Amino acid sequence: MKHKINIIKVGNSLAITTAVIYFICIIAVWVAPVFTTTIGNYLLHGVDITKLVTERTFIFSVISFVIGTVMAWLTGALFAIIYNKLE
Repeated sequence: MKHKINIIKVGNSLAITTAVIYFICIIAVWVAPVFTTTIGNYLLHGVDITKLVTERTFIFSVISFVIGTVMAWLTGALFAIIYNKLE
């Protein structure tokens, strides 16, 4: 028997997970911008991102949060569609 996964539930799960992590990241950048830039440098294997850092406004954070969450939902839904087709 084939086991199909629910496209909406997978999309929602990935979107919610991404939204929570993204929100924590936004708060961290607001509270500790130097620390988060340093972490970014470590994650990019020492690439200096200090020249790429821009001032974050509230609206920038909201828009990027929405875009990231929507992209995560679409990624989860696409994953479920492909999984169901391969099953």
